[in-house]
Amino acid sequence: MPKIVHHLFNSDEKHLEQIKESLLLGASDLAKNTSVENIKIDDLVNKAEVSRSTFYKVFHSVDSIFKELGKKLSNEITEYTLSHSPAIPDAAARVAIKTKRALLFITKAPFLASLLLKEEWPSSDPNHMMYKDIEKDFMDGKAQGYFSDMPASIGTNLILGCLRGAAKDILETKQPDDYIDKVIYQILISLGVDQKIAAELSKNPASALSVPPTGVASNVASLQNHTKAN
Repeated sequence: MPKIVHHLFNSDEKHLEQIKESLLLGASDLAKNTSVENIKIDDLVNKAEVSRSTFYKVFHSVDSIFKELGKKLSNEITEYTLSHSPAIPDAAARVAIKTKRALLFITKAPFLASLLLKEEWPSSDPNHMMYKDIEKDFMDGKAQGYFSDMPASIGTNLILGCLRGAAKDILETKQPDDYIDKVIYQILISLGVDQKIAAELSKNPASALSVPPTGVASNVASLQNHTKAN
C-alpha cells in the first residue's frame, strides 16, 4: 500500500508541475500585449484552461507567477550560458566579454529580458550561480592585478548593479550604438582597470548570449510579436 500511495503522490506532483509550466507559459504569452499590472488571475486560469483552485495550488498571486517566471528564466539561461562559455584566462577581458554578451542579449530579446527583470535580474543573492560566477571573475581580476583591492562583495555588486541598470536603460529608451561599449568601459574603470586597457577591452567584439534550446526560456522566446512586459 505505501508503494501505491507513493506512486500516486509522484503522479500528482508531476501533474502539478505540468500545470505550473502551462501557467508560466500562459503568463508570458499574456504579457506580450498586456501590462503585468493589468493581468488578472482569471486571465491566467482561462489561458491555461485550469480552475482557480488549481491555480492556488501552485501560485498565490499574479505577482508570484511572474517572479517565478523570471527566476526560472534566469536559472535556465545562466546554466546554459555557463556550460557553453569558452574559457577566457584574462579576467578583465572575461568581465568585458560576458557583460557585452549579456547586454547584447537584452537588445536581441527585449521581451524575454523584460521578464527576467521582474525577478531583479541579475540576482544579488550571493548563493545564486550567476553571482558566484561574477564573484570568481572579480577575484581572478584582482589576483591578476587588473582590479582594485576592494572586498569581493563590493566589486561583484558593482558589476551586477551596472549590468542591471544598463539593461533597464536599453529596455526603456533607445540607446546610441556605442552605449554598451561605454557601459563596459565605465565598469572596468570603476573596478580599477587602466584607462587604455579598459578602452581596448570595451571595444572587443562579442555575440549575444544564446537562448537555451529547451525549457521555459525556449518556449517564451518562440512566442511571436515580442513586446516588453511593462
